[in-house]
Amino acid sequence: MHKQYATKLFDKYMREHSDPRDLSFREQNEVIYELLKTKFDHEADINDVAEIVERKFPQESPMYRPQQSTQQPKQSKEDMNKEIMGFLNSGGWSEVAPLAIPPFDANGQVASAINYNAFAAAVKQHTVYGTGTNPVRPDILSWIVINLDQAKPSHLEHYPQVVERVVEKIVEKIVPLTRREEQKHNFNLEKLMNAPGVEAIKGIGEQVQKKPVVSEAELAAQARHDLDENAVMGDVRSVISGHAHSGSHAATKYEREILTNLMNAGIRKNVPAETILANVKTKQDAMSKWGPQQALKELNPQLFTSQPKVAY
Repeated sequence: MHKQYATKLFDKYMREHSDPRDLSFREQNEVIYELLKTKFDHEADINDVAEIVERKFPQESPMYRPQQSTQQPKQSKEDMNKEIMGFLNSGGWSEVAPLAIPPFDANGQVASAINYNAFAAAVKQHTVYGTGTNPVRPDILSWIVINLDQAKPSHLEHYPQVVERVVEKIVEKIVPLTRREEQKHNFNLEKLMNAPGVEAIKGIGEQVQKKPVVSEAELAAQARHDLDENAVMGDVRSVISGHAHSGSHAATKYEREILTNLMNAGIRKNVPAETILANVKTKQDAMSKWGPQQALKELNPQLFTSQPKVAY
């Protein structure tokens, strides 16, 4: 047994034993020394400390017995859970770490599995909820969240950053034409106006060319095609809006964003609506095997590079 452990064990005896003996500093050191010498066949506890105290000092000196000390009442698991939920529901998390995603959303569902696990492990480590010595109070919980958020790298998952880009407006300065350039411009304009296929001039520099004639059958076929495409695209948007990742609202948001990007890419490339619907459903089937962080990793891979895993 190390001296540090023996000292902590004696301190635990003084705090938690029903009738701890008041000892002088010399007597306390003797008890700790006796703990170091004794070989236990089990893990020593406060009862072993009490036995050593009773054996070495059967009667305490009255000068070391002040008025009856008042011990803080122990918190029950129910009281500690109420303190934790009150801290989260009152916005205490967002006050000390506004950029970090709270463990639960407004509906009581897990919003970030990473932050939930990190917060739960830290509470058990630093408070009497687990192996710690601190009581479960809002100030202690705030201190825990701040330490998790300010760690290098941070132990908490943050909201995606919105980058605003300021685009400089370029104003083109119009330079007047020289006499030679103006004559050349007028010559080309007159040549263009007199070119074959030009029927009339509506205004300066505006020409009207002949348009091909489209039959009513072609117009009707195009209208039916557009209606069919719109109906299928409605199905695509319904699939995306109804998509959900079980157990994580944050993962649902990121996965819907990936599906939306896939749909928009198909629209820009003039991919048929049926093909876009098939691609979205295929991607959705693949997402059913994803973990809660995979979608965020797909969107922002830089957040998952060169960051060591943190063990609690």
